[in-house]
Amino acid sequence: MTALRREAIQLVEQMPEEQMPYVIQYIQALKENVLDINLDLGEIEISPKMKAFWELESMIVPISQELDYGKELAEARDEKYDCPD
Repeated sequence: MTALRREAIQLVEQMPEEQMPYVIQYIQALKENVLDINLDLGEIEISPKMKAFWELESMIVPISQELDYGKELAEARDEKYDCPD
């Protein structure tokens, strides 16, 4: 492992947990930019399946920490099965 990679990992380990979704989004954006640059330069070939995978990954959005899974499940169930309260 290079010194730069080790330093990056140490910085990520020091970040608070609630900042991790932003760190992940940033890293993914960087990775996509590098992939786009490599594709433009013709350095690597990417299959259509892999390109579709990258597009799907770019749509990932972090979920709010305040999300109440039980409440969301109950609301979805009520909506799907049309259960009155």
